[in-house]
Amino acid sequence: MAVVPPLLVDTLKRAVGLLEADQTDLKERILRQCQLLGYPKLRVTVFGPFNHGKSTLLNALLGTRALPISLVPTTGAAITITHGPELISRITLTNGSRLKAPGTDLLQRYATLDGQKAQVTAVEVQCPHPLLQLGLELVDLPGTDDQPLNNQLVYGQLLEADGVIQVLDGRKLMTLDERHQLQDWLMARGVTTVLFVVNFLNLVEPDERQAVMARSQTLTTNVGTTLPPELSNLYSVDALPALRARLKGDDHGVAQTGLLELETALWGLIQDRLPHLASHRLPRFVPLVKQLQHALQQQLQTLENRPPSRREQLQQKAQQLLQTGFQQSVTDVEHWLTLDRLLERYQQRCATELQAGRLPQWVEQTFKPAWTKKKAAVEAWVHQGCELFEQPCPAELAIQWPLLPSGQPSYGAAYGYLSDFSVAALSALSSYSQRAEEIFVPKLDPLHQKQNAQKELLKTVLTDLEQLALG
Repeated sequence: MAVVPPLLVDTLKRAVGLLEADQTDLKERILRQCQLLGYPKLRVTVFGPFNHGKSTLLNALLGTRALPISLVPTTGAAITITHGPELISRITLTNGSRLKAPGTDLLQRYATLDGQKAQVTAVEVQCPHPLLQLGLELVDLPGTDDQPLNNQLVYGQLLEADGVIQVLDGRKLMTLDERHQLQDWLMARGVTTVLFVVNFLNLVEPDERQAVMARSQTLTTNVGTTLPPELSNLYSVDALPALRARLKGDDHGVAQTGLLELETALWGLIQDRLPHLASHRLPRFVPLVKQLQHALQQQLQTLENRPPSRREQLQQKAQQLLQTGFQQSVTDVEHWLTLDRLLERYQQRCATELQAGRLPQWVEQTFKPAWTKKKAAVEAWVHQGCELFEQPCPAELAIQWPLLPSGQPSYGAAYGYLSDFSVAALSALSSYSQRAEEIFVPKLDPLHQKQNAQKELLKTVLTDLEQLALG
């Protein structure tokens, strides 16, 4: 049994939060699928064009006239059928009010396309039936050729289905529209648990029925449905005769219609899928994750291809000049502070002044000013960077001066003093350089800071989605 990735929902919710405002539909679909991942009922929709007998087939399965059967199209709202102790109809209207009544009179008033159509947003029927009690939920969808707007509803409902019963008309099998819907609305979207039901075979000439079923078998054999191995994906049910026989209590008549075979398939589907529904729902996420990746990659590409503003261009040029000047001044000071250079330039004078007892004066009047001039060249570049990039200036480049030599004057004492100075100054220069490097990063305006943060977040989320897809 497949295991649901524990971070699936968290990753997807974090990702959809980055979608642009024009991706509302994709965002809603993903969030809806996340919500349905833990839904405890096996949701099977009945799907097909108007006048293919979908409602009649469902009534026959339920053994009662739970759904309206009319020669006019039904409302654009899907009708959800769940278990209940008695037959009850519920209607939700666009103003938020809800209507409830026993039986199906409420549906007869609201579920056909007349003046009431615009008011209806949801229709639910509760019905006592063993299949429903086990956890099956049936959905009667509007016909796909009822009204153009109905197709959007049907398409969305199919993406929420755990299984689909596609009703075919035995008198005109699989039109081009039906084949398109099968491939693009179902298979390409990860909805592959499909049972095909051929209706109206009783209206076909007896000598042609076998040929119709053979043709149906050919059409459905190569479809990539995923069902338990013991179940066929093709059934023949004469829906209206089955309903009439059920209402009369004619078990023999029901058996002649093919309805029992479809019921048996639904029993098998419930037993196979209900214990681990979440795992079987994972394929729904595959096309959604791909669409999500594509949308976020486009957003990232747009951000990365954004040309720099005039201000950014000037800052980049100034940054390069300042960094170059700063690094050159640091290199010059490092060269001056090398011990060999210090000894070559100052050891003789340092030893002479030490011998004469004037070393403190020489350090204050000559050596410290030389160091101050060198470090000022470094600090000047940093101060320019702070002013240009609106950054606070770091503390000055200061050192802890070594103690003056004590004891007998000698070349060795002068060497030790200059050596200690070199170590202290080079260490201070290194620390100052590290602090100063942060100054030479241009301060972005709030919009560009937000865009940069968004780019990094997009990259992180896309990496997470890639790992999710590979998993």
